[in-house]
Formats: sequence, C-alpha cells, structure tokens
Amino acid sequence: MLTISRRLLVSAPAGVVRRYLGDLREIARYDPKVDAVELAAADEEPARAVLSGRFLGLPWRGVFRFEFGSDGGYRGAMLEGPLRRMEFRLSLRPVSGGTMLEHSESYKLSALLGPFQPFLRRRIAFLLETKLDAVKEGAEALNRRLHLQSLEA
Repeated sequence: MLTISRRLLVSAPAGVVRRYLGDLREIARYDPKVDAVELAAADEEPARAVLSGRFLGLPWRGVFRFEFGSDGGYRGAMLEGPLRRMEFRLSLRPVSGGTMLEHSESYKLSALLGPFQPFLRRRIAFLLETKLDAVKEGAEALNRRLHLQSLEA
C-alpha cells in the first residue's frame, strides 16, 4: 500500500474550511488529478460521486463513496475504478491562526508497478502539495468573501 500524507495551515476558521470542502464539486477545482465531478443524489448518505481526470497523462474514471467527518473533513474511497483500492482523507483541526488541514492518500497498486513506486511516490506527493495549496487558496478566498459580505450588510 502506497500512502502519502501532508498537512498545511489555512488562515481561515475551521467552519469556513468545512464549508469550502463540503461542496464536493469543488474537487475538480483543487485536485489536479480530477477534471470532472458528477454527484449522485445530493441527499444520499454517504455521498457518491463519479470522478474523472488524468494521471501521468492517462485518463481515469472512478466511483467514490464520501463520508463526512465531525471535524468537517471527509474520507473518500474508490468503489469502482482502475485501482484495486484508493482512499483519501481530509481532516481539519482548529489551531491558533486558522485551521490545520491534514490530507492523506492511499493506493493499492499492482505488483507490476513495484519498480515505479519511488517515482509514483514523488509524483503523488507533489500533486498532494498542489492540492493542499489550492484548498488553502479557495478556503481563504471564501473567508475574505464572507468577511466582505458581513461588512456590506
């Protein structure tokens, strides 16, 4: 199992970060491996979505189950797709100055990909950091918009 984790401080309250992450359609905006998100019934629990995109230039498509945590983050698990197993987690923790965002991704790869694991680890780590930076920007932008709206009211 290939697992990679990173964390990043977001300069926004946990409630705002939770609100940003709560819209699963935003995944296509902040995850560089995802180009499109098709949500199943919005009121369904746990939520289901079809994600599609490109990884290493190759197109992929997967059906995921999303479970939202009490901290405002979520866990996504691939139900159908190109890998035997794929999971990712985003969790939030309020800290002084904002919210600590922790993210991990786990992949069960074919034994044939064993020799490529060091390369895949570096590539996925880079994409994970890119994803966290995009979530940070999006949540902080939402926080600024909400502050401006409250000042105008």
